[in-house]
Formats: sequence, structure tokens, C-alpha cells
Amino acid sequence: MAGTRTAPDVTGAITGNTATIHLIDASGDLFTDAITQVAAITPAQVEAWVAAYQAVSQASVYKVTVSNEWAGDPDPDNAEALYRGTVSDGINLLYKNPTTLDSQSPRVVAPIAAVMQGNQDIPLLTGGGFPALIAAISAILSGFLLTSAQFTGRRERNNNPRIKA
Repeated sequence: MAGTRTAPDVTGAITGNTATIHLIDASGDLFTDAITQVAAITPAQVEAWVAAYQAVSQASVYKVTVSNEWAGDPDPDNAEALYRGTVSDGINLLYKNPTTLDSQSPRVVAPIAAVMQGNQDIPLLTGGGFPALIAAISAILSGFLLTSAQFTGRRERNNNPRIKA
């Protein structure tokens, strides 16, 4: 059984806007800082924030993102508490672009039983709503191909098989 969605439909009104600064320090550690507000964040506001932030930080700002949000209530009662039901348990999908050799790894957290092979920790890419999810991700990641999937969890299941897509 799947959890209950509280996020509004993304074709509706935007409920928030977030600007995020991505930083790296001299040792290679990464950090992000974000500001969220209901009103649209202008490029000038973002640039002023990034410039002022960089002026007081030894870390290097290497990326800035601005995103729209459609937020609902983060109520744990809307989630299911079944086997593999935590955000620590998930299926890692590996998409690769054969031309650029770039890769992306979307993760499906707290997978429902229908997308797993029985009581084994092996993803079933043809089960439940997985084909629709794979198609939706593939449409966004144009030029990328799904190459593998593997279940991982907080219990360090290192011997879980990686299945080819």
C-alpha cells in the first residue's frame, strides 16, 4: 500500500520558491544553504544573496539553484509503516548517458511491496507503478538510459543484487 500524497498538483498555484547555494570547502566537503519564500525570488535578489554570502565565506560557491515548490502537510500519519517503510530503505536507479558518460541516480524511498520480488530485497521493475515511474524519469532525463537498479537500506545490505534494466 502506498502513502497518501499531500503535495498539491504541480499544475496548480506555486506555494513557495527556494534559492539554494551549493558550496565546497578546501577539504572537498559539500554544503548547501537555502532560503524559501512564497513570493517569486528574482534573479537580482539571488545574485545579491550569493555575492554577499561569498564575501563572508571561505568556501567556494560552485552552483546556485532556484526552484518552485508545491507543498502540502508533512504529516507522518500519511505514510505507511510496513516492511521497508522508511526513507532509509530505497531502490537506487542508475541512469547513464552513453554519449556524455554522465550518470544520475534517482532513489525510490520506502518502496511498496509490489515493486519488490516477494520477500527478497530485489527490485521488480515491471511491478506496481514502476513502469510508469521509469517512463516519467526517462522523459525528464532525455538522452539517459536506465542501466540498473539496486535496493539498499540502513541495514547495509551489501550483498543485494544489482539488476540490469
